[in-house]
Amino acid sequence: MALIISPEGWTREVQPRNGRTFQLDELQAVVQGYVEFVHLPDNRIMVVNEQGKLEGLARNEQATALADLPTPEARKKAVEDARRRGIDVFLAFDPDEEDYIAGTVLVCEQHEVQ
Repeated sequence: MALIISPEGWTREVQPRNGRTFQLDELQAVVQGYVEFVHLPDNRIMVVNEQGKLEGLARNEQATALADLPTPEARKKAVEDARRRGIDVFLAFDPDEEDYIAGTVLVCEQHEVQ
C-alpha cells in the first residue's frame, strides 16, 4: 500500500489502478508534473515533482523529514572529502541552502513502480 503526502499535512493510502504497479500517468497525476524518484533510507521510493521547487510548490515538511536529506554541513563535508580525493566537484546549488521536498508526493515500495 502506498501513501500520498501533501504539503498541507494530510495523507491518504492509495494503491495502483491495476493493483500491482503505478503507471507513469498515475504518478504524474499525484505529483502534478514530471516525476523524480527519491530513494528513502528504508528502501521505499518517494515520487516527487522533478521541478517542484522551480515551480514554487509548497515545502512538504513530512516528506522532507522522511527523505532524511543531508544537511548543508554534511554536503559541505562530502564536497571537501571528494576534493581531497582529487574529484572535481561542480555544485549546481548553494551548499549553504537547506534542501527540501516540494509539493505532494507518493511513497511506495520499489516493486510498485515500473
